[in-house]
Amino acid sequence: MAKQKLWFKKRTTRGMGRAVNGKTKMTPKNLTREIYKNQHWYSHFLLKFVICALLGIFWIQVGFAVNIAGHEVSIFPIGAAIGLIVLAFERVVMYRFVELAILIITAAASFLWPIGIVL
Repeated sequence: MAKQKLWFKKRTTRGMGRAVNGKTKMTPKNLTREIYKNQHWYSHFLLKFVICALLGIFWIQVGFAVNIAGHEVSIFPIGAAIGLIVLAFERVVMYRFVELAILIITAAASFLWPIGIVL
């Protein structure tokens, strides 16, 4: 029997440059390139977290007291309400939960402790 000719070459690194199996070789130069490429994405999340924290500390104070469930309330968390409306339009559910947790924690902290901004 004659040897059959191979129609397809084996996949090697020759002719493919640095890519083996479609992946680039991890070098310090490529690593810094990936960090700079994703830096915009990370700064975007940090900005959203800071905005959620700032929205949580905004309260509005009215000149009269409103009786809610037997308690007189004269301030309302207007920033938390605006934050909840903004978070309803978040596309990624996992990020929505994290931002919602930051919003609720900052609103509760600004209610319990004398921190925050009263409009």
